[in-house]
Amino acid sequence: MTALRLIPFPVHAALRLITGLLTMVVPFLAGFEAPATVMAIVLGAVTVGVALVEQPDERGLLPVPVSALHAADWATVLAVTFTAALVAGDGDRQAGLVLAAIGLLQLAGNLTTRYSLRA
Repeated sequence: MTALRLIPFPVHAALRLITGLLTMVVPFLAGFEAPATVMAIVLGAVTVGVALVEQPDERGLLPVPVSALHAADWATVLAVTFTAALVAGDGDRQAGLVLAAIGLLQLAGNLTTRYSLRA
């Protein structure tokens, strides 16, 4: 299972930041309905917030334990996936598909990240 852990943690944090920003921009590009747009912006903001906390300081230390960040990453995957199902069930299928794709992207990132600050 550790053979799949190819992405170093700082790179994961940068990719998660990009994913969060993408989650906030894509509703306007894809034409989501208003409720799906609000949910996507909130999820993107939370994802960006977690990604910013994942950045080590100048000493290479994190403000919170890596295990808490690991749990937060999985919580964001679950939140995006649940939101995708919710908005698709409400009738905005395009938003549901896009959010599901973002959830899969985040899931792939979680599965391939080495949650350790060691090189």
